Formats: sequence, structure tokens, C-alpha cells
Amino acid sequence: MDAIVADDPAECVIEDDRWAAAEGLEPRCLAAVSAALSRLDAPRPGAAAVLFTSDAAVQALNARWRGKDRPTNVLSFPAPATEDYPGDVALAYETCEREAREKGVALIDHAAHLTVHGVLHLNGLDHQDEASAEAMEAIETAALAEIGIADPYRQV
Repeated sequence: MDAIVADDPAECVIEDDRWAAAEGLEPRCLAAVSAALSRLDAPRPGAAAVLFTSDAAVQALNARWRGKDRPTNVLSFPAPATEDYPGDVALAYETCEREAREKGVALIDHAAHLTVHGVLHLNGLDHQDEASAEAMEAIETAALAEIGIADPYRQV
């Protein structure tokens, strides 16, 4: 893994070796984080940790912290407001790989999208109602376009 410097907005941690085979994953996701944060008025300070792990690990986290005993593609864990970092994001390999294949997109592009989504959650954005979902999707789409990824909500 490349060294993380103090002004990097995220640190990538590859826990499941299958993610390591996705060439270009780390720089793609770091660029996605930067693009997302550049669209926020006041992003939380510090570097988020982005964990690339398995469905089993994400399922255990989802069961423990959300009471949902199933895997999901991405989870976000905002740090308490008193902490000097935004929190952590976890992506589940099997679910992400399957979704990317079904959508016909590169795994690293789908992971970048989900990383942006998770980082926006760390910064207080949500999609609980139609207006907030549209606002969040607009930021995601713009951030992804900046790094050359097509709008994930308009793919055929």
C-alpha cells in the first residue's frame, strides 16, 4: 500500500486479498474521496479509513451496529463529533464485485462510487427522503464525473 501523507483525505486498508487484485483500486478510491470532499462546504477534518473487506466481515459489522444480519455493499461509521477524523467506511468484496458485474462496470469504478457514497454519509449527508437523496446523488455524480466515471444512476 502506498504511504499516506498528512493531507490525504483517506487511508485505504485492504483486509481481503481479493481486493488487492483490482488494479488501480487505491488511487481510484482516494481520488473519489478527494472529489467528494471538494464538493462539501465544510467536510469533517482528518482522514477517513476505507476498509476493503469481505461480505462476512461487513455482515458481522452490519449485525453488530445496525441489527441487520446480512452483508451490504458499503457501511459508514461516522466518528463522534469530538473526534478529529470523519469516521470509517467498509466495502464488501463479494457484494461489490457482483453489483459491478451486473451493472457492467469496472469493480474499481463501482468501489469508487460506493466510497464517495460512504464518505458523504460520514459528512452528514443522507438519503432518507426524496430531496436529500437527489442532493446526495447529485454530489456523487459530480464527484465521479471529475474522475472520469459515468453517472451510476443513469446507466442502461
